[in-house]
Amino acid sequence: MKVIIFEDNKFKNLFPLNMLRASFDIKCGAVSIKERIINILSGRYDVSLICRNSIAAMMSEINELRINEISKDDILFLNGRVIFSQESLEKIISEKKKNTANYFKEEVVSAYLTKDKIKEFKSCFERSFSEGINFEEFFKRAEVSKIDFGKNEDIFILKYPWDAVKYLLQGGLTTDLEIYLNSKKKLKPTKRQDNFVNHKGIYVSSKTLLNPGSILDASEGKIVIEENCVIEPFCFIKGPVFIGKNTLVKSGTKIYGPCSIGKNSKVAGEIAESIFHSYVNKQHDGFIGHSYICPFVNLGADTVTSDLKNNYSKIRINIGDQETETGMQFLGSIIGDHTKTSINTMLNTGTIAGIFANIFGGGFPSKSIDSFTWNDGSSKPVPYILEKAVKTAVTVMSRRGIKLSKNYKELMMLYSK
Repeated sequence: MKVIIFEDNKFKNLFPLNMLRASFDIKCGAVSIKERIINILSGRYDVSLICRNSIAAMMSEINELRINEISKDDILFLNGRVIFSQESLEKIISEKKKNTANYFKEEVVSAYLTKDKIKEFKSCFERSFSEGINFEEFFKRAEVSKIDFGKNEDIFILKYPWDAVKYLLQGGLTTDLEIYLNSKKKLKPTKRQDNFVNHKGIYVSSKTLLNPGSILDASEGKIVIEENCVIEPFCFIKGPVFIGKNTLVKSGTKIYGPCSIGKNSKVAGEIAESIFHSYVNKQHDGFIGHSYICPFVNLGADTVTSDLKNNYSKIRINIGDQETETGMQFLGSIIGDHTKTSINTMLNTGTIAGIFANIFGGGFPSKSIDSFTWNDGSSKPVPYILEKAVKTAVTVMSRRGIKLSKNYKELMMLYSK
């Protein structure tokens, strides 16, 4: 049996988190959805990926796994928008039935197809994947059996971008850290220190520089700090917290978990209950709370996010032309790749900004900020010329040792139209 993690036809509802990556590369905890599945599988199965055609070439650049190749074997398909617990995924594997799809809350979470059905699926895949595979439609036509998972609380489905933050707040990082630590057998708890609270819950790589004077508090959740990080003096970190490799945490930083800071980031100020995917630049004071920040975002000095409405009501967000209820009382900002804020930027509760946007000026900008725009709070947004956006991206990425590839630029062109 082989395993394929797939991206289905509902990917657009997750914009901007997956505009420059597949849905399974969204992070909801210490690692991406894809990496979480791989950690649970522990090398027992050959894993490959299916994503929409428009990003397939770029995904091939950054993934060692095969992209959009379907073998002639029996295959277990896993939905890349679904966060499986270890128990639920093991159950799917052990109780799999031939040519059967598992549904949870009326959505396909997994399917097990035998060789004969794979031939039919492959032809469907090759015809229809510019906009993502509609598994429900295929299963009806191919007479695949349906099993309803019922009220399985060990499965969480991402439907909208704020669901990543919602999962983090519901204990997702805690379980993610357990899976992560089980896959990293050599990472051991640190020795007791006066400035550690519950040192048995603190895991710091021996290749990380943890300067004197910082307090790490694991009384309410584990703290994991990967290799080649620098934690400057006088920081406060309260778990559960994950800090990825090559990250700088500057003096005076306060991080309140659950919080995930991805690799190659530079952070300062106050950060609470948020996800920084990777390569995030927040080097100054300012509060970021209940937010999701994508790669190569630069947050100017004293940028702040509101994450609670004055009347304490649940937060609504416009998706397209429709206002959608998030079900969340606390929600800050969702900020897409390469978007930048100026000094003293104030972001309203439930702000969503696309990719390659610039936000500046006095007052609160719109809660819905389009990709490739310049946004002065006091005037109408102006388009961001592609050539200038590319030039800036080349500079920003080269500072982190990354070359902007042809495939990356083509994706920029796709979304700038």
